[in-house]
Amino acid sequence: MNTKRIHVIMSIIIVIISSCNRTDFSSPEEVIKKYRDLTYKDEHDILYDLYISSKSKEFVTKDEFYKLRNVHDSLTKSIKLIKREIFGFDVDINNPTYRRFRVDEISVLKKDTTYKRFYYSLINENGKWKIIWTDTLLDFAIRKHTDGNYSEARKTLMKILEIDPFSGITYNQLAWSYYRDKSLSMTEWENGVVKNAKYATNLEKTNHLHYNILAAYYSAIGNHDLAIQNLERGLNYCPDKEQKAILYSNLVTSYVANNNYSKAEYYVKKSMKINDKEAFIWYIYGNLMQSQSKFKKAIKYFEKALEYNKMESSLQGNLYYSYAYCCFKDKRYNKALKYINMALDTDPSNKSYQRLYSLVNKCNS
Repeated sequence: MNTKRIHVIMSIIIVIISSCNRTDFSSPEEVIKKYRDLTYKDEHDILYDLYISSKSKEFVTKDEFYKLRNVHDSLTKSIKLIKREIFGFDVDINNPTYRRFRVDEISVLKKDTTYKRFYYSLINENGKWKIIWTDTLLDFAIRKHTDGNYSEARKTLMKILEIDPFSGITYNQLAWSYYRDKSLSMTEWENGVVKNAKYATNLEKTNHLHYNILAAYYSAIGNHDLAIQNLERGLNYCPDKEQKAILYSNLVTSYVANNNYSKAEYYVKKSMKINDKEAFIWYIYGNLMQSQSKFKKAIKYFEKALEYNKMESSLQGNLYYSYAYCCFKDKRYNKALKYINMALDTDPSNKSYQRLYSLVNKCNS
């Protein structure tokens, strides 16, 4: 049976199902509720055909929608929903055809309780409220960012904002794409980070991710007290323990910068108690040891970081550099040369990488 015929049959089935279990598309709250209910049932065809906006469909086919959601929601049928709360944002009088919502859910998978938070934008199409779905574009932008192609990531993120001007996560990712981009002038870098981080925070004050980028900005300009304050604010809004682990790890960096090693050790252990299977957490632990000139311990933790999946390009380059530096200090020159070359592969113009390369190359020769 060909794909076209399958889609026709599925559309007929959808019409039959929807006639038995109608959604009041004039009520955005009900659309959100039914959308989340169908998500737990993995009803991808119904979600695509009836619930997402026509503009969204211009950027994702049904097969693409299914594949991406099938990865994201692969465990939903095994999850038992315990509680759901839906919160509506104030209507923007300048954009009355949009509605925005936050959804908080508590669910159980086996014996593990999870707390999740989602943000949705809806648009009114001919009297019917539809979900704005841009995950395909966002996924592409994040992959470009991870590879270090920040300008391409920004182009895609701007395309998302044309469809959904109220997407906090898109402004968040824009801020990060400026933050990581070392090719920008200081003015362009600062304006890009601050402006988009503020947009994100104003749109979604209870989203912990936005306080994380603000903390990164304050750390970059040397104001570590403000960085710590924003990370602590983010922790207050963080519903998920895995995300808390990231914020704890970032607190380690800020406390190291303030030479408060006992606090840094406290937070790295809190982070590792939640998840010790991420490269970033071991990388941070290695940095903590390196900052105290405990090079053998730092090497041990950096090697643990290297065992796990690669981080985004800039962080992975810094991991190679830090590992090479500690190997150099420990007189392991061959290994230091190998990893400083790997760091340079990620960022050939990095002056710190170049200086370490020169030092290691002299000793090695």
